[in-house]
Amino acid sequence: MEISSNSVVEMCEKIQNGNANDDEIKQILVELGNQKRWAEMWKISHALRVEISWIQDANNDVWVDIGTAGEVTLNPPIGAQLPFQLWVHTHPWNAYWSITDLGTLATFCGMIQEALVLGHDHSKHTVCNLPFGHSLDEGVEPLSTWTDEPCIPYEVSK
Repeated sequence: MEISSNSVVEMCEKIQNGNANDDEIKQILVELGNQKRWAEMWKISHALRVEISWIQDANNDVWVDIGTAGEVTLNPPIGAQLPFQLWVHTHPWNAYWSITDLGTLATFCGMIQEALVLGHDHSKHTVCNLPFGHSLDEGVEPLSTWTDEPCIPYEVSK
């Protein structure tokens, strides 16, 4: 599916006018994520005024969840194959690891390979250094297995 920048603007307008349905919104979000068009994914989320979650499993299948204005949780879909290659979600303005996000990263340590949170003009990325199928050594804090990376403006990440 080819998505032009104009398609994203049109979708945002449809959302703001109340003329977009969940299926078409999720379809465009799947494709934007597949094309790593993070800034445009954030724009759709912003138009919806909610956080969204996008997850790609080991088979490259993608699922999108639409959350609330202040939260979207990772809900692994039935049939998804571990490990999850990438979990992406949006925040209303700034990209950072919230308490909910940190809990998710700790819980899914070793089951998610990479995670990305999207803000209005930047993103925050992390990689899990615990290979899938391995257990944490005794006394190792799950969050210590994730990289600590700075926020990056979208222009730099292209």
